[in-house]
Amino acid sequence: MEQNGVVKRINGDIAEIAFIKKSGCGGNCGSCKSPCPSDTIIIPVQNTLDANVGDAITVSVNNKAFSSMTFWAYVFPTIMTLIGLFGGVFTFKALNISNYELFGAIIGLVFLVVSFLLSSKLNKKSKDGSYDFKMIKKN
Repeated sequence: MEQNGVVKRINGDIAEIAFIKKSGCGGNCGSCKSPCPSDTIIIPVQNTLDANVGDAITVSVNNKAFSSMTFWAYVFPTIMTLIGLFGGVFTFKALNISNYELFGAIIGLVFLVVSFLLSSKLNKKSKDGSYDFKMIKKN
């Protein structure tokens, strides 16, 4: 996966590159007439192209790493939420608790919070740099 960004800061051999987050519609909001937010995210990348502040850079991350990031950010929390939700509903229903749906939903939310805590602890790759963002070219 490739993404274009702009170098915001240089710290030794690390360039901090700002990327504009893309909206779900791809930023083409002519059809929905809604203003899309243009939040940015800054990612440190090894400065292999001797980029300077303000340079436009194309950065890539391999598909396996991108799939791993997607799993930990979206799939794992969804699975945990569903396990908590259905497990809670079935458990509270079996215990003949009158508001078993409400308590099941609360357990689902607890599992969601736990999943985010677990994914941040289990997924050390984001901290040790093994997602391997690479500068491809200056634009």
